[in-house]
Amino acid sequence: MRARVAHLSPSDRIVNLLLRPGLLRLQEAGFEVTVICGRVAMGEELARTGLRVIYIPFAREIEPRTDWACARALYQVLRRERFDIVHSHNPKGTLLGPVVGQLARVPVVTHTVHGFLFHENTTGLVRGLAMGAEWWCARWCDHLLFQSEEDYGFALAQRFREPERLHLVGNGIDERRFDPEGYPEARRRKRCELGLEEWHLVVGMVARLVREKGYEELFAMAGQLARQFPQLRLLVVGITERDQWDAIDPQVLIAAHGLEGRCLVLEQRQDMPELYACMDVAVLPSHREGIPRAIMEAAAMGVPVVASDIRGCREIILHGESGLLFPLRDVEGLTTAVRRLLLDEGLRRRLGEAGRRRVLAHYTEARTAARVIACYERFLAECG
Repeated sequence: MRARVAHLSPSDRIVNLLLRPGLLRLQEAGFEVTVICGRVAMGEELARTGLRVIYIPFAREIEPRTDWACARALYQVLRRERFDIVHSHNPKGTLLGPVVGQLARVPVVTHTVHGFLFHENTTGLVRGLAMGAEWWCARWCDHLLFQSEEDYGFALAQRFREPERLHLVGNGIDERRFDPEGYPEARRRKRCELGLEEWHLVVGMVARLVREKGYEELFAMAGQLARQFPQLRLLVVGITERDQWDAIDPQVLIAAHGLEGRCLVLEQRQDMPELYACMDVAVLPSHREGIPRAIMEAAAMGVPVVASDIRGCREIILHGESGLLFPLRDVEGLTTAVRRLLLDEGLRRRLGEAGRRRVLAHYTEARTAARVIACYERFLAECG
């Protein structure tokens, strides 16, 4: 009899964009996988993959009425379906998934820490509340899985749970999809499609359209460099998050920094390998990450990366070897790093090649899925 696993996420969009490859590998390994999530935009795409999806009310922000309806619906689903494992994801999953899983008496309750709700520069009440949420999740979980080595080390040092209940599984990208050899004409063809010339220097960023991803720093940097490099073009590939408190409007930032006619903003794209192939430099000035998929994808496509020197980013990027790091929120540091790459094609090529080698050695979906499967087998054996 196959083990039945439920993965809980706030939205089908998160599942489709971030979790789908790993879930399909679990199915290939013999697990019966069900997704429990909120309905946003990508139910049809998920249905085409063959994943079973159960929709319940879900809000990503704190909304007491919706949260109560979500908890009640989740409890009913878990009791009815009798899963062997319930596995939650993302911040709202931190608060609801583990406690409802325990109340529903699911044999194994686990959660993936995609990145703590706080970062190394978070202080005061915000840090206290975020730490409280992480402790709450840990207390209700049988096991915690970590994508970031630094997050894992922090949880061990702070004794979130007993060491044998904390597991480092890492994160990875689909190495079969993000392979530049599979897209030999993509740079020329996709640039032509987007109205970009071959002589343009394209700086790209892929992230949700929220402030914590560092968009204000990105546009400030681009505004400065646009005066030095007439051939500079900015390519932003994002997802609108209007329900988030820190949502940004890229058109406002384009106007504020004089980038009209020099910035492309694309949303809900399925052609990510080709879009990375268009870029000369990929940037992620994020304030908080677990293990950021965007810079792994860019590096796997051979694009040199500039990112904030924060937890997660500095695990993937070795400064000066497989990419460049700059201090958090430091616009001048970001500008200097990107300028350095724009002026040196040889450095771009060298860092891009080294970044790809590092991702293939450490950050593939195959490796991550194998670690998760090993954890599942161990958890199920322990509970009989």
